[in-house]
Amino acid sequence: MNKYKICVYAICKNEEKFVSRWVNSMKEADEIYVLDTGSSDNTRKKLKKLGVHVKKKVINPWRFDEARNESLKLVPEDTDICVCTDLDEVFETGWRKKLENIWDKDTTRLAYNYNWSLDENNQPKVNFYIEKIHTRSDYVWTHPVHEILTYTGKNNEIKKTTDEITLNHYPDNKKSRGSYLPLLELSVKEDPEDDRNMHYLGREYMYYGKWNE
Repeated sequence: MNKYKICVYAICKNEEKFVSRWVNSMKEADEIYVLDTGSSDNTRKKLKKLGVHVKKKVINPWRFDEARNESLKLVPEDTDICVCTDLDEVFETGWRKKLENIWDKDTTRLAYNYNWSLDENNQPKVNFYIEKIHTRSDYVWTHPVHEILTYTGKNNEIKKTTDEITLNHYPDNKKSRGSYLPLLELSVKEDPEDDRNMHYLGREYMYYGKWNE
């Protein structure tokens, strides 16, 4: 018998080519919930065929944090552990059992291995800890882009870190990230003291050769 009720949740748009691989990786969870933000391909159809709970909602104007929060609302309140991923990401097999062994009743969030970039031999090129496994309550997504989970609980946040769980990232490099610059400008305008997004905005200006900015 499972120790905890574990649900995966995600957002997506036009990612039908990733659906089968992603669901196969996430199916160790009890339930999978996806907010489709306006796909024009077969993404929703393929997800539903594989037993995923899917809801469509167009977020306008677009913000990643709002979309993530809407997807989190799909997850039942009695869920013990929420796992947020994207459809271009894959867990290494056996992640659920490892998660249940690490988690305890006081844990609120878990940091785990994220291979953001891998080489042609599937060896990590860029690796860091990511923290998208969390309790159902006391968390909200913030920032229009490069969004983060913000703790809103009254008690102390209890984080754990593990090297036992690894999530691999296999992005669609043809997908446009053109929306990032205006969203980063908005993010810094909303929270000018946030050094993380200030750094991301500076980096984005560099990519575009906007030296004066």
